[in-house]
Amino acid sequence: MGSSSSKKHRQPASGGNKGGPAVPVPMPVGPPYNGHPIQYQHMVINAEVDVQARFGFIQHDIQMQATNVEQYYPQLAAMYAQGYRMLVFVALPGSVKTFGLASMGRSQVKAKFQGIFRALFPEEMEQQWELRVEKSTLINQMFMNWSGNLFLRTDTQSGSTTDTSHIFQTLNNVTQAGGRLISVEVTGMAGQQVEMQRQMMSRQANMQYWRTGTMPMMQVAVDVFYDVPVKPSSERYMYQVVSCPMQSSFTMQMPYGRWTSVMDWQSVMQQYLGTGWKLVEIFEDFSTMATSQMSGLTANVTQTKNCLWIFEKPVSRLNDNTPYYEGTMAEHWFTSSTEIHGLGFGGVEMHVNTNWEPVIEQYGQQGWQVVRILSTPDTQIQGMFQPTMRTRQMIFFQRLKEGLIDVPGAPTPPAYQSATNTSSDMLHPPPSYDQLSPAPDQGDLYHTKQ
Repeated sequence: MGSSSSKKHRQPASGGNKGGPAVPVPMPVGPPYNGHPIQYQHMVINAEVDVQARFGFIQHDIQMQATNVEQYYPQLAAMYAQGYRMLVFVALPGSVKTFGLASMGRSQVKAKFQGIFRALFPEEMEQQWELRVEKSTLINQMFMNWSGNLFLRTDTQSGSTTDTSHIFQTLNNVTQAGGRLISVEVTGMAGQQVEMQRQMMSRQANMQYWRTGTMPMMQVAVDVFYDVPVKPSSERYMYQVVSCPMQSSFTMQMPYGRWTSVMDWQSVMQQYLGTGWKLVEIFEDFSTMATSQMSGLTANVTQTKNCLWIFEKPVSRLNDNTPYYEGTMAEHWFTSSTEIHGLGFGGVEMHVNTNWEPVIEQYGQQGWQVVRILSTPDTQIQGMFQPTMRTRQMIFFQRLKEGLIDVPGAPTPPAYQSATNTSSDMLHPPPSYDQLSPAPDQGDLYHTKQ
């Protein structure tokens, strides 16, 4: 695959989806920020989904839905030639378009993504990077158990488990080559893909479900985006992967119901950003656990979705706990609606107005770099015959502390060195969200905590 290098920036020819006028967003309380403001560019990518994609790293008889990265890689890489680096590659929620009849094998599926870039800082101009992409996969298996009967209280427990080992192996290969992770994104429609594969399963698979409560394993394709230095560098980066779940609850008392989601993101950010790590990705790995209780017209559902927080640190600063970044989160709501063509025979189209660009731009003025846009199940429905759905999102940011430079070989300023704890009990990364094993050595540059 080709690559492109970052250098002095100029205004790119391809603009972004600005999503409408700026919307006032409450900013974190604090003194004025005197560091670099962030100059963003947003690029919308239209990609066709191959519903029969095959990859060499999976079994020869397995097919997956996946986009062809060669379709849009040149657009993304061109931004590096204009002095930008990518921060996020994210699927636009609900933007999938399906045309034709899937049952007759004449359907076409398209999906939209957005690449979010920032201009290089002056001190970064000397270091040029190339954008790379690797295909990877996760393996997901669903399960369900229930008790009760039609007339009495019914309890149901369902969920899925995920094997992300291939993604971590890809990440380890990236680090060995001096690369730095940018983003991990599902390159298709994970939810629709799982449902389609379930419908296509044989009678034997259905018998397995009723006999054991589990479904056969299903594979989902993902793209792993990362940077590689144009000139070889002795600096290597290690990664800490921490599990921080999103917990959601749904209460239904006819005819109304609502979702409420929480995540202890403050604790994770304080613990890792506070000891010199940088947050580079938050990836929902589709491991879930849901419990529902129904009694009459009342339903209560609790759901836990696993999210993998991936932190980065230069190996040369492994024992330096100086905080380089601080983090925050902004709440945002996007809207979506459905349009049916030809009574369904002409396809179904989702219209989505994410409108997150004004939020990101506003935070960028105060130095905040976007890390991940994470959707929640929290929704509000407006209208009846052609309803519009509002969905809550969490947009996570971080910014470089004033007076610090995060480039390879840059020394820690004396004012920060005095505050760095170098005692023997701090020579390894801090404990994770719950508990953490000792840090990996340079032969294994990532570590996971489930």
